[in-house]
Amino acid sequence: MTRPEVGDPFVLGINYWPRRKAMSWWRSFDAGEVREDLALCRDLGLEVVRFFLLWEDFQPAPDTVATARVRELVALAGLAADAGLAL
Repeated sequence: MTRPEVGDPFVLGINYWPRRKAMSWWRSFDAGEVREDLALCRDLGLEVVRFFLLWEDFQPAPDTVATARVRELVALAGLAADAGLAL
């Protein structure tokens, strides 16, 4: 990684939790709500969004991965890309 120089762009981002669902969003994923939120993030000048996976939502049992959550994670990556945001 190169050292930043004076005048280099400053990347601005946030930790994302949906404004209506907060931490429970994976249990009731709503692509429309996420799309609206990410568009707002973009319109506010943000460039990067970091989001969090809750272990119990993605791996409800030691030998089980919730395939629906994985599909939603892929959808989230697409929604962020559509909004012009990096993850």
